[in-house]
Amino acid sequence: MPTSLCLLIFLALCLKLYAADVDVSKLPAAATTQVDFSRDIRPILEDNCLRCHGPEKAKSKFRLDNRESALKGGENSVDILPGKSAASPLIHYVARLVPDMEMPPNDKGAPLTPQQISLLRAWIDQGAAWDKAGASNNVEFSFAPVFGGTVVTGDAQKFREQTWQATGVNGGLERFELFERTSPDTKVLLTGHVLRDDYKLQLDVDRNDFGFVHAGWEEYRKYFDDIGGFDPKIFPQAPNGGNDLHLDIGRAWIDLGLTAPDLPKMTLGYEFDYRQGDESSLEWGSVGSSRATARNILPDSTSLHEGVHVVKFDLDTEIDGVAIEERFRGEFYKLSTANSNTAYGQVPQVVNEGTTYFQGANTIRLSKKFNDWFFASGGYLYSKMNADSSVNMNAPSLLEQVSAPQVTLERDSSVGNLNGLFGPFNGLTISTGVQAEWTDQNGFGPGTLDEETPPPVSNSVVPFELASRYDKAAVAENLSVRYSKIPFSAIYAEAHLQQEDISQYDQFASSQDILNKAVIVQHTDYHNQMSDLRAGFDTSPWRWVSFIGQFRRYQSDSQYDSGPLIQPVATAYPTFLLDRQIITDEVEAKLVLHLSPRFKTMLSYQYEADDYGVTTRPYALFSVPISPGGALTAGEGHSGIYSINTTWTPMSRLFLSTMFSYQASTLVTANAGDAAIAPYRGNTYTALVNGTYVLNQTTDLFAGFSLSDANYSEDNFAAGLPLGIEYQWRGVQVGVTRKFGNNISAKLQYRYDYYEEPSSGGSDNFRANSIFAVVTFRFW
Repeated sequence: MPTSLCLLIFLALCLKLYAADVDVSKLPAAATTQVDFSRDIRPILEDNCLRCHGPEKAKSKFRLDNRESALKGGENSVDILPGKSAASPLIHYVARLVPDMEMPPNDKGAPLTPQQISLLRAWIDQGAAWDKAGASNNVEFSFAPVFGGTVVTGDAQKFREQTWQATGVNGGLERFELFERTSPDTKVLLTGHVLRDDYKLQLDVDRNDFGFVHAGWEEYRKYFDDIGGFDPKIFPQAPNGGNDLHLDIGRAWIDLGLTAPDLPKMTLGYEFDYRQGDESSLEWGSVGSSRATARNILPDSTSLHEGVHVVKFDLDTEIDGVAIEERFRGEFYKLSTANSNTAYGQVPQVVNEGTTYFQGANTIRLSKKFNDWFFASGGYLYSKMNADSSVNMNAPSLLEQVSAPQVTLERDSSVGNLNGLFGPFNGLTISTGVQAEWTDQNGFGPGTLDEETPPPVSNSVVPFELASRYDKAAVAENLSVRYSKIPFSAIYAEAHLQQEDISQYDQFASSQDILNKAVIVQHTDYHNQMSDLRAGFDTSPWRWVSFIGQFRRYQSDSQYDSGPLIQPVATAYPTFLLDRQIITDEVEAKLVLHLSPRFKTMLSYQYEADDYGVTTRPYALFSVPISPGGALTAGEGHSGIYSINTTWTPMSRLFLSTMFSYQASTLVTANAGDAAIAPYRGNTYTALVNGTYVLNQTTDLFAGFSLSDANYSEDNFAAGLPLGIEYQWRGVQVGVTRKFGNNISAKLQYRYDYYEEPSSGGSDNFRANSIFAVVTFRFW
């Protein structure tokens, strides 16, 4: 007898014995309608099957992402028999008729409904057809050129900073995509965009049951406005430095992955991240003829060159039901900055800094579902960093130059955690976890101070040494409880606790007296206890209404135990604090109304109250009492936020969505009678309205309006530098989209922006008109 015939007979006998153990009378009847794969079957597979039986690491080597693989079956033989749904093992599995083969498993998803099983049966009985998306050897290509530009009157730099959009003519490719599936197992995807100062190119090559290559490069530009502070007594408008400030931010990467079914999933990758350019700085320069009238409002910037090379390795596997995740990251980092400002006089102060380091970090995580009511996980992270830094400050107005050419830093950190999920027990679910962290850090470096004393006294170059030590130990605990057996409702409570101990030691030592001391030593032990408690509920007694409420209380208590201070009394501030307390109470409520299929709205309210308190030692400056010490109310803040969101379809072809938010807030700081320290008070308004009207099957009209107003400042014009912000921003856009057949579509849009900022004296005001056209071409 031929071998092939023997195999067929053996397979038929196996199927017959298998079928004898399955009671097909318990199967839901097959649907009687004609099944459409994209509409009826694909959603069932994507929601319930593809997580375990997709192209990557398919369980039992059985895949359901294309017809060829689905009909081939897996390790448990053929699962789909076209035209014979009652005999197809896949139907028996999803109907949960085979013990220990229920699909999806209990820990992976909910059982399929009888309606879903009926559709699957009809699909198999009708031949298990697949749509074009599952076919092999197909190519799809699309690209969308865009052209337009923006004309700005006023502060064009502010417009760029607020919108991340270049001014003037702009265009390029808003998007392009090339997709090719050379076989059911292999696909190639090339995507990206090419715009002015914004680029991206990404290539993904995936071969199922083997591996992948993902690579790409992207860069975009972040803009900054070169505007300083505002004081109407000095200038009618905030001064503008006139510099073109921006950072080019980018990264390049490549990941090589192995996804063979019988091996752990592994990924080896490399990434380079960088930032370079000039960004604005708040180290503003000084304006004024005397110390009493000087105001630091002149704008300033920092030149930045930053890059980091990252080597990474990921491993995922499973052994005896234990999921294992291993992650390694190695970073080679380099940063150099240059800053020049006039905060210390008319001759600029120049500061150059540089940092290089290597940091390696490795984590391992284990997790397992032991039974239906207990899931546990644990992890451990170890990281080590070796860094070198340098700083050089030349301050001609202070007649000094400080240089520290090499400051070394070493840091070791270990973090471990354990987590558990218990339940549900009759609607009760409990999750808990604990995490511990240990960090040890040491720093050391030599330097020199060159005091350029005026003649006839000669200059003196004073060498010094810096030393520091930082030790941290922290433990955090988490507990969460949720109960869902109350009719139409659920209640929950969460607790996050943390205890932290930090010991910090800093020393400055020189061969000669500097600031009246040759040695400056500060040693402070810091202890903190934090608690973050939440409780809330959600209820939906009727289908058209639901209500959510939550209360949160956050409290942080810190104590500072400083050792004997060795340094000039004039700079004794670090030992001034004894303890600090922060308390936050927060209430949040949401009401959702779904009054009809055409109308849904959500109203929400959030209130937050913050209290800050400190206890200090008595403080005197050169024997002059400044503060008697004791408990002080450092400050308090109050904030209330009201918002409403609505989606509305007033007629069959008109769709509207709106959002409005109002926030009122106050922050009061203890001022000790100083009129220059005034409360911050203000209101913020935000509104968005968007609408789309379907003119016909090929044309849509859309329009939108945005509003953002804020007046958050302190009223101290008479005694100090005005701080805070006041602005009004309005935006309107209109446009049209149209389809030209199946392969071409186009969009034309116009936008107008109006921005006014009285808190800058009008320096930041702008008006902008933007128009862009996009045409999308698709081929397959």
